[in-house]
Amino acid sequence: MNRIETSFENLKKDIAAFYKPEAHHFITMNGVDLGKDVIEYQWFFCDYAFPSDITMFVTQANVDEQVPSIKNIIVSAWLPEAELVDLLGVNIEDTQKGFVLELDSETAPLRKK
Repeated sequence: MNRIETSFENLKKDIAAFYKPEAHHFITMNGVDLGKDVIEYQWFFCDYAFPSDITMFVTQANVDEQVPSIKNIIVSAWLPEAELVDLLGVNIEDTQKGFVLELDSETAPLRKK
């Protein structure tokens, strides 16, 4: 797996420079609660060509920081972004709560207690 460190400031530029629709499949976006209000954000891509390497863009940030959306680069990113808003209780640019959980739900089930 190729791990590429990035930042919120560089995320869109880094992914846009890397992503080629004919060469890469966007797998998903993931969030990992590291505790102490820090989330590690991960964006996964798979090469179509053999040997199908996986590339992960990764950054860490405080849970209160707004996460940039990559929907303008990869339209299907709306799904994992919406899931993370509900399940981790994070703020992703132009993404509303209520896709997985009810709008009035105050829980973020993937967050450490």
